Amino acid sequence: MSDLLIKNARLANRDNLVNISINGSHIESIDNISEAFKNNDNEPTAIFDAKGNFVCSGFFESHIHLDKACILNRCTIAQGDLDEAVEETSKAKADFTEADVFERASKVIEMAIKKGTVGLRSFVKTDLKTEMRAFNAIKKARDKYAFAIDIEICAFAQSGLTNAPHTYELLKLALSQGADLVGGCPYKDDNPNKHIEMVFDLAEQFNVDVDFHLDFDLDPKNSSIPKLVEETIKRHYQGRVSIGHVTKLSAMDKDKRTEMAALL
Repeated sequence: MSDLLIKNARLANRDNLVNISINGSHIESIDNISEAFKNNDNEPTAIFDAKGNFVCSGFFESHIHLDKACILNRCTIAQGDLDEAVEETSKAKADFTEADVFERASKVIEMAIKKGTVGLRSFVKTDLKTEMRAFNAIKKARDKYAFAIDIEICAFAQSGLTNAPHTYELLKLALSQGADLVGGCPYKDDNPNKHIEMVFDLAEQFNVDVDFHLDFDLDPKNSSIPKLVEETIKRHYQGRVSIGHVTKLSAMDKDKRTEMAALL
C-alpha cells in the first residue's frame, strides 16, 4: 500500500496524464491512469489530485543570504551601484540581532517553500559586526523548517581573513557548531591568495566543501580562478568547490575566457 497517490499529473516526457505512487520518500511507480490501482489492495493512504498540472522535481536555491534578506527599507539608495550596496548592507548589519535575523530569514524560507523550493544554500557572515548572532539565527531557522526544506549553511568570510583574524576563529566556531561548508570572498581581502588558502585549510580541517564569491568586478585582469584551481588540485578537492558571481569572465576576451573555462 502506498503512502500517497498523486493522480492526474502531467509529466514532461508523457503524452497522457499519470498517477504517481509514493512510498515513504521514494517514488514507487508512475502509471497511466487506466493501469493504476486496479484492485482495492493498492488503495493509497492519501490522494492528491494534480488536476492536470505539471509535476517536476523541487527547486534548489544555490546562492542566497538569508541573514541579509528583507533589509531594503534600512538602506539608502542614491548611487545604485555595488559599492553603495556593500556599504549600506555593512551599516545595517550593526543592528542585526538573533531574533531579527531569524524573523527575516523565516519570511524568505516560507516564500521559498511555497514556490516549490526543496533546498537552499545560505551564506552566513561571521565577523566582528555580527559575531555568531546571524549563524545562530539561521541554524534555528534550518531546524524549524527541516520538515519541508533542506538548508545548507555556509560559514562565510565576506570582509576578509588576513586582515580580520577574529573572523577566522568565528568560522572555526561555526564549523564546529554545525555549519555545512565554508566560504570566502578573496576580492575583499588584502591578500586574496592567502585568503583562498586559509578557507581551504578550514575546509580540510573540518572535511567540508568550499564555496567562494569570486571575481566580482568587470576588470578582466587578476582573476582568482588560477589560484582556486591550484589549491583544489593540490588538496584533492575536485568536485567539492563552488564559485559564484564571477562577473570578471564577462569582461575577458574570448581566448582568455576559454582559458579560464579549461581550468575550471
